[in-house]
Amino acid sequence: MRNHHYWGLGCFTLITMITLTASTAAASRVRPVLPPPFNPSRTTSTTAVFSPTTLTQTIQRYPDLARLISSGSPLSPATATVQPGLQATLTRNLHNGALVTSPNMIPQGMALAGRYRLITAYDATGQTQSVIYVQNRHTNRLENTILLRGKPHVGGIAYDPRHRRIWLCSHRRNHGIIVSLPLATVRHFNPLTMRAVHYQQRWLLPNLSNASMLTYHHQALYVGQFKSGQPTLMARFPLNAAGHPGAAVQTADSNAPYTYRLQRAISDWQGNLPANLQGITFYRQYALCSQSYGQHASKLVVLKMAAASAVPSPSVMVTYRLPPQLEQITVHGHRLHLLYETGAAAYRQQQPDAIDRVLTINLRRLLD
Repeated sequence: MRNHHYWGLGCFTLITMITLTASTAAASRVRPVLPPPFNPSRTTSTTAVFSPTTLTQTIQRYPDLARLISSGSPLSPATATVQPGLQATLTRNLHNGALVTSPNMIPQGMALAGRYRLITAYDATGQTQSVIYVQNRHTNRLENTILLRGKPHVGGIAYDPRHRRIWLCSHRRNHGIIVSLPLATVRHFNPLTMRAVHYQQRWLLPNLSNASMLTYHHQALYVGQFKSGQPTLMARFPLNAAGHPGAAVQTADSNAPYTYRLQRAISDWQGNLPANLQGITFYRQYALCSQSYGQHASKLVVLKMAAASAVPSPSVMVTYRLPPQLEQITVHGHRLHLLYETGAAAYRQQQPDAIDRVLTINLRRLLD
């Protein structure tokens, strides 16, 4: 695999304080404080922002997390993995296509795909392309950076192991959209020579005005819609034998608006879950949800699956108090992986309990 050392070919000046656009602000509901202009670093960073001691002190302020993570200080790589790209990320300037290294990326989504850990991030300033960081989940080595088209918020990412396909949240003209790319892309994409990844599929979600959370479970995609303070609307989209969430049919009317020329995903269930959910994943007969809003403490919410059904019940069994701004969560084996956005430059100075690692906790303890 190519080493992740690339020359930045250009940089441009940012104003020092920018208020996020409405679509970006809807993601974390925290006003960001942006750092100085682009860092001239030649690589996507893989070093920690905070020391193990600082991280341990943060964890100890949240007894639920301290009990569930069950790790001493300093934290081991098995329970705390450094998030890449927080100090510098190789990407491209949306205005001229030049390669740059941006310090403004905010992590949002996370999925495990084969031997990879995939983490999505978007630029807080909206001036560079969103990305997917590709880490080897066994060694934690950063193996690639995938450049996405435009600046989507990419609030959720999922992996379909049956078809070896990655799915991403997107949106278009007040409609939720999901797009896909083959897993092989993580090996073959070259950010030095390719402007952006090519999406294999694009599907409109007619019953969701936005797609802010996403997971895969039992050959179906679960997509959630975020609206501040309102119940989280969740829909399930079964995948057919070809791995499509619906019939691959497009209208022949080339004059129709772009949104209506997209293939339309077909859901077989939708329902309301608790408000302000950022991520959902499944373990045995439970649905686990990350719930966060602004600088308040996050919650890990445990829902019971509805009887004789693969859908979560809206009734909450138990909640755990965790540090603020928890984003997507995902299960592997008996471990739950937690992704935070507070290690990003836009938040780390204003958030006293910032976290720059992917943390993993013991699910057996969680559900005891």
